[in-house]
Amino acid sequence: MKDFDALKSIWHDQVSVPKISHGDILKRVRKTKNGFANKLLLELAGMSLSIALIIFGWAYSPFKMWTTHAAMLIVIICFMYYMYTQVRDYRRIKDESLLMKKPEDYIAYLKKYKHDRYILNTRKYRIYTLFLSIGLILYFIEIAIMASLWITLSGLIFTTAWIAFCYFYVMKRYIQKEESKLEDMISNLERLQKQFGNQDTE
Repeated sequence: MKDFDALKSIWHDQVSVPKISHGDILKRVRKTKNGFANKLLLELAGMSLSIALIIFGWAYSPFKMWTTHAAMLIVIICFMYYMYTQVRDYRRIKDESLLMKKPEDYIAYLKKYKHDRYILNTRKYRIYTLFLSIGLILYFIEIAIMASLWITLSGLIFTTAWIAFCYFYVMKRYIQKEESKLEDMISNLERLQKQFGNQDTE
């Protein structure tokens, strides 16, 4: 029995999590947070360029049907909504004041942020994709009248394939990477919080 207790004690010592510097953890959290924020900025820049190109094309193309104008408007509104959510979430993740509060408050804030981003990237993205698809269908009405059948079908097939690829493949990888970064921040802060809690009880 004594040998068994000694073995348990040795095993416990081996698997105990080594204490690390709170400065290292906070540095790692800040690095992940800044990387996440920079990714949002890059996406904002890309979307701004896309909106500018669509407006330019809309202004200088001789569209005649109301469906095409409605399509341009729907696509621009979708892109502007996307930009609004990215700006909002960029400001939320860059907020340094919350990092200086109690660890449990910031952990709770990050968990809510992670949940909100997941809702954005799943449920809200479905609605975004639906409206974007409606806009593209309306756009192809005029294309179908002006262009030959095979050009119209080629455009429709390519556009449908691209939307499906983004929805079923790109977004899944995007969500996984985003969840991983946010979970890394949360787990590091929870580890730090637990370490402080252990120090208080010693």
